[in-house]
Amino acid sequence: MRPLSATYGWWLFLAIVVPGTTTPAQARLLQPPSAGCLDAGVEAHYPQLDSPPIAQVIRSNDDSAAPVGAACFNKTTTAASWVTVASVVRTTDSPDAVIGRFGAISKLQTIQYWSVTDHKMRPLVSSAFAILRAGSTQARSDYSASELATGEDHYYLTTDTRSGRAITYRLRLREGQRGRVVVETSNVDAVKQWGFTVYDAGGLDTLYFLDERSPGVWAYYSITRVLPVSFLAKGHEESYINRAVALYRHYMHLPTDAEPPSAP
Repeated sequence: MRPLSATYGWWLFLAIVVPGTTTPAQARLLQPPSAGCLDAGVEAHYPQLDSPPIAQVIRSNDDSAAPVGAACFNKTTTAASWVTVASVVRTTDSPDAVIGRFGAISKLQTIQYWSVTDHKMRPLVSSAFAILRAGSTQARSDYSASELATGEDHYYLTTDTRSGRAITYRLRLREGQRGRVVVETSNVDAVKQWGFTVYDAGGLDTLYFLDERSPGVWAYYSITRVLPVSFLAKGHEESYINRAVALYRHYMHLPTDAEPPSAP
Protein backbone atom coordinates (compact mmCIF):
# COMPACT_ATOMS: atom_id res chain seq x y z
CA MET A 1 0.00 0.00 0.00
CA ARG A 2 1.28 3.48 -0.85
CA PRO A 3 2.19 5.52 2.23
CA LEU A 4 -0.39 8.14 3.14
CA SER A 5 2.24 10.86 2.90
CA ALA A 6 2.80 9.87 -0.70
CA THR A 7 -0.90 9.70 -1.52
CA TYR A 8 -2.26 12.82 0.11
CA GLY A 9 0.60 15.24 -0.17
CA TRP A 10 -0.34 15.81 -3.80
CA TRP A 11 -3.19 18.28 -3.45
CA LEU A 12 -1.10 21.43 -3.56
CA PHE A 13 -1.21 22.04 -7.28
CA LEU A 14 -3.45 25.03 -7.15
CA ALA A 15 -2.24 28.49 -7.52
CA ILE A 16 -1.02 30.81 -10.22
CA VAL A 17 0.04 34.43 -9.88
CA VAL A 18 -0.37 36.38 -13.07
CA PRO A 19 1.21 39.84 -13.22
CA GLY A 20 -0.62 41.97 -15.74
CA THR A 21 -1.72 45.47 -16.57
CA THR A 22 -5.25 46.83 -16.67
CA THR A 23 -6.71 50.26 -16.26
CA PRO A 24 -7.66 51.27 -12.67
CA ALA A 25 -11.34 50.93 -13.56
CA GLN A 26 -10.81 47.40 -14.85
CA ALA A 27 -8.84 46.48 -11.75
CA ARG A 28 -11.71 47.59 -9.49
CA LEU A 29 -14.20 45.54 -11.46
CA LEU A 30 -12.08 42.42 -11.06
CA GLN A 31 -12.20 42.58 -7.27
CA PRO A 32 -14.95 40.68 -5.44
CA PRO A 33 -17.12 43.03 -3.35
CA SER A 34 -16.17 41.43 -0.01
CA ALA A 35 -12.42 41.36 -0.58
CA GLY A 36 -11.38 44.59 1.11
CA CYS A 37 -8.07 42.97 1.92
CA LEU A 38 -7.22 43.08 -1.76
CA ASP A 39 -7.30 46.87 -1.62
CA ALA A 40 -4.95 47.01 1.36
CA GLY A 41 -2.65 44.20 0.28
CA VAL A 42 -0.82 41.84 2.61
CA GLU A 43 2.00 42.71 4.99
CA ALA A 44 3.68 39.33 5.24
CA HIS A 45 7.05 38.58 6.82
CA TYR A 46 9.46 38.40 3.90
CA PRO A 47 13.06 37.17 3.85
CA GLN A 48 15.91 39.26 2.55
CA LEU A 49 16.23 39.73 -1.20
CA ASP A 50 17.36 36.52 -2.97
CA SER A 51 17.30 34.52 0.29
CA PRO A 52 15.49 31.16 0.53
CA PRO A 53 11.72 31.56 0.78
CA ILE A 54 9.89 31.39 4.09
CA ALA A 55 7.41 28.51 3.84
CA GLN A 56 5.19 27.18 6.59
CA VAL A 57 1.98 25.33 7.43
CA ILE A 58 -0.33 26.78 10.07
CA ARG A 59 -3.41 25.13 11.54
CA SER A 60 -6.10 27.40 12.94
CA ASN A 61 -9.58 27.14 14.42
CA ASP A 62 -10.25 30.88 14.42
CA ASP A 63 -9.12 34.11 12.79
CA SER A 64 -6.70 34.99 15.58
CA ALA A 65 -4.46 32.05 14.74
CA ALA A 66 -4.68 32.39 10.96
CA PRO A 67 -1.74 33.78 8.95
CA VAL A 68 -1.55 37.05 7.04
CA GLY A 69 -3.93 37.00 4.09
CA ALA A 70 -6.48 34.63 5.63
CA ALA A 71 -9.01 37.46 5.87
CA CYS A 72 -9.17 37.51 2.07
CA PHE A 73 -11.04 34.20 2.07
CA ASN A 74 -14.66 33.46 2.84
CA LYS A 75 -15.45 31.23 5.85
CA THR A 76 -12.38 32.38 7.75
CA THR A 77 -13.78 31.01 11.00
CA THR A 78 -13.78 27.46 9.66
CA ALA A 79 -10.99 25.22 10.96
CA ALA A 80 -8.36 25.15 8.25
CA SER A 81 -4.75 24.47 7.44
CA TRP A 82 -2.86 27.29 5.75
CA VAL A 83 0.21 26.91 3.56
CA THR A 84 2.21 30.08 2.91
CA VAL A 85 5.32 30.94 0.91
CA ALA A 86 6.98 34.36 1.07
CA SER A 87 9.98 35.56 -0.91
CA VAL A 88 11.60 38.56 -2.56
CA VAL A 89 13.38 37.89 -5.86
CA ARG A 90 14.96 39.62 -8.81
CA THR A 91 13.68 39.04 -12.30
CA THR A 92 14.52 40.50 -15.67
CA ASP A 93 11.25 39.25 -17.14
CA SER A 94 8.74 41.71 -18.47
CA PRO A 95 5.18 41.50 -17.12
CA ASP A 96 4.07 39.90 -20.38
CA ALA A 97 6.78 37.25 -20.09
CA VAL A 98 5.66 36.39 -16.57
CA ILE A 99 2.03 36.25 -17.66
CA GLY A 100 3.01 33.93 -20.48
CA ARG A 101 4.79 31.58 -18.07
CA PHE A 102 1.80 31.28 -15.77
CA GLY A 103 -0.56 30.86 -18.69
CA ALA A 104 1.59 28.06 -20.12
CA ILE A 105 -0.25 25.31 -18.27
CA SER A 106 1.49 22.56 -20.23
CA LYS A 107 4.87 23.68 -18.84
CA LEU A 108 3.79 22.63 -15.36
CA GLN A 109 4.87 19.14 -16.36
CA THR A 110 8.48 20.31 -16.07
CA ILE A 111 8.24 21.01 -12.32
CA GLN A 112 10.30 18.85 -9.97
CA TYR A 113 9.75 18.75 -6.22
CA TRP A 114 11.49 17.04 -3.32
CA SER A 115 9.59 13.93 -2.23
CA VAL A 116 9.84 13.28 1.50
CA THR A 117 8.67 9.72 0.80
CA ASP A 118 11.22 8.88 -1.90
CA HIS A 119 13.98 11.19 -0.59
CA LYS A 120 14.63 12.50 -4.08
CA MET A 121 13.32 14.87 -6.72
CA ARG A 122 10.35 13.71 -8.75
CA PRO A 123 7.86 15.25 -11.24
CA LEU A 124 4.93 17.10 -9.72
CA VAL A 125 2.38 16.22 -12.41
CA SER A 126 2.17 13.72 -15.23
CA SER A 127 -0.15 15.86 -17.35
CA ALA A 128 -1.39 19.44 -17.34
CA PHE A 129 -3.37 21.30 -19.96
CA ALA A 130 -5.84 24.13 -20.37
CA ILE A 131 -9.42 23.14 -21.20
CA LEU A 132 -12.20 24.87 -23.08
CA ARG A 133 -14.58 25.26 -20.13
CA ALA A 134 -15.55 23.85 -16.76
CA GLY A 135 -16.75 20.27 -17.12
CA SER A 136 -14.83 19.74 -20.34
CA THR A 137 -11.86 17.48 -20.86
CA GLN A 138 -11.06 18.88 -24.29
CA ALA A 139 -7.59 20.36 -24.35
CA ARG A 140 -6.90 23.74 -25.84
CA SER A 141 -3.73 25.79 -26.27
CA ASP A 142 -2.03 27.41 -23.31
CA TYR A 143 -3.49 30.71 -22.17
CA SER A 144 -1.94 33.83 -23.61
CA ALA A 145 -1.05 36.88 -21.58
CA SER A 146 -3.94 38.82 -23.06
CA GLU A 147 -6.45 36.09 -22.20
CA LEU A 148 -5.41 36.01 -18.56
CA ALA A 149 -5.44 39.80 -18.32
CA THR A 150 -9.20 39.88 -19.02
CA GLY A 151 -9.92 38.64 -15.48
CA GLU A 152 -12.35 35.98 -16.70
CA ASP A 153 -12.48 32.45 -15.33
CA HIS A 154 -10.12 29.96 -16.97
CA TYR A 155 -9.90 26.24 -16.36
CA TYR A 156 -7.22 23.59 -16.52
CA LEU A 157 -6.76 19.90 -15.74
CA THR A 158 -3.81 18.42 -13.90
CA THR A 159 -2.97 14.83 -13.04
CA ASP A 160 -0.72 14.43 -10.04
CA THR A 161 2.03 11.83 -10.24
CA ARG A 162 1.01 10.41 -6.87
CA SER A 163 -2.75 10.12 -7.17
CA GLY A 164 -3.03 9.55 -10.91
CA ARG A 165 -6.36 11.42 -10.86
CA ALA A 166 -7.22 14.38 -13.08
CA ILE A 167 -8.68 17.37 -11.21
CA THR A 168 -10.15 20.54 -12.71
CA TYR A 169 -9.11 23.90 -11.28
CA ARG A 170 -10.45 27.39 -11.87
CA LEU A 171 -8.06 30.30 -12.36
CA ARG A 172 -9.26 33.87 -11.92
CA LEU A 173 -7.41 37.17 -11.92
CA ARG A 174 -8.70 39.13 -8.90
CA GLU A 175 -6.68 42.26 -9.42
CA GLY A 176 -4.41 43.30 -12.25
CA GLN A 177 -2.64 46.60 -12.51
CA ARG A 178 0.93 47.74 -12.98
CA GLY A 179 3.06 46.57 -10.08
CA ARG A 180 0.39 44.59 -8.24
CA VAL A 181 -1.51 41.38 -9.03
CA VAL A 182 -3.77 39.03 -7.09
CA VAL A 183 -4.96 35.73 -8.55
CA GLU A 184 -7.15 33.02 -7.06
CA THR A 185 -7.37 29.35 -7.98
CA SER A 186 -9.76 26.79 -6.58
CA ASN A 187 -10.62 23.17 -7.24
CA VAL A 188 -13.82 22.77 -9.27
CA ASP A 189 -13.97 19.00 -8.77
CA ALA A 190 -14.21 17.30 -5.41
CA VAL A 191 -11.01 15.44 -4.65
CA LYS A 192 -11.65 11.77 -3.88
CA GLN A 193 -9.55 8.76 -3.02
CA TRP A 194 -10.58 5.17 -2.22
CA GLY A 195 -14.23 6.22 -2.39
CA PHE A 196 -13.77 8.97 0.21
CA THR A 197 -14.18 12.68 -0.49
CA VAL A 198 -10.97 14.25 0.77
CA TYR A 199 -11.78 17.84 -0.25
CA ASP A 200 -15.08 19.23 -1.47
CA ALA A 201 -15.19 21.54 -4.46
CA GLY A 202 -13.65 24.79 -3.27
CA GLY A 203 -11.86 23.06 -0.43
CA LEU A 204 -8.48 23.95 -1.90
CA ASP A 205 -8.36 27.69 -2.44
CA THR A 206 -5.22 29.73 -3.07
CA LEU A 207 -4.42 33.41 -3.41
CA TYR A 208 -1.10 34.58 -4.78
CA PHE A 209 0.05 38.16 -4.33
CA LEU A 210 2.83 39.69 -6.41
CA ASP A 211 4.03 43.25 -5.76
CA GLU A 212 6.83 45.09 -7.53
CA ARG A 213 8.95 46.79 -4.88
CA SER A 214 11.35 48.38 -7.32
CA PRO A 215 12.29 47.79 -10.96
CA GLY A 216 13.16 44.11 -11.32
CA VAL A 217 12.44 43.23 -7.66
CA TRP A 218 9.19 41.47 -6.74
CA ALA A 219 7.71 40.38 -3.43
CA TYR A 220 5.93 37.04 -3.75
CA TYR A 221 3.38 35.70 -1.25
CA SER A 222 1.07 32.74 -1.63
CA ILE A 223 -1.49 31.49 0.86
CA THR A 224 -3.48 28.29 0.43
CA ARG A 225 -6.50 27.46 2.56
CA VAL A 226 -7.07 23.74 3.01
CA LEU A 227 -10.51 22.63 4.23
CA PRO A 228 -10.36 18.84 4.58
CA VAL A 229 -13.50 16.76 4.97
CA SER A 230 -11.66 13.52 5.73
CA PHE A 231 -8.96 12.47 8.17
CA LEU A 232 -7.03 11.30 5.12
CA ALA A 233 -6.18 14.92 4.29
CA LYS A 234 -4.52 15.72 7.59
CA GLY A 235 -0.80 15.90 8.17
CA HIS A 236 1.84 15.83 5.41
CA GLU A 237 3.16 19.32 6.20
CA GLU A 238 6.60 18.67 4.68
CA SER A 239 5.08 17.55 1.40
CA TYR A 240 2.79 20.61 1.28
CA ILE A 241 5.77 22.92 1.77
CA ASN A 242 7.97 21.25 -0.85
CA ARG A 243 5.23 21.37 -3.45
CA ALA A 244 4.38 24.98 -2.71
CA VAL A 245 8.04 25.97 -2.97
CA ALA A 246 8.42 24.05 -6.24
CA LEU A 247 5.54 26.05 -7.70
CA TYR A 248 7.06 29.29 -6.42
CA ARG A 249 10.37 28.46 -8.10
CA HIS A 250 8.65 27.60 -11.35
CA TYR A 251 6.64 30.80 -11.55
CA MET A 252 9.60 32.94 -10.54
CA HIS A 253 11.74 31.26 -13.24
CA LEU A 254 14.08 29.55 -10.76
CA PRO A 255 15.32 25.94 -10.98
CA THR A 256 12.65 23.73 -9.39
CA ASP A 257 15.12 20.95 -8.63
CA ALA A 258 17.39 23.13 -6.51
CA GLU A 259 18.68 21.61 -3.28
CA PRO A 260 18.66 21.51 -0.34
CA PRO A 261 14.87 21.06 -0.14
CA SER A 262 12.80 23.38 2.03
CA ALA A 263 11.52 20.38 4.02
CA PRO A 264 13.86 17.35 3.79
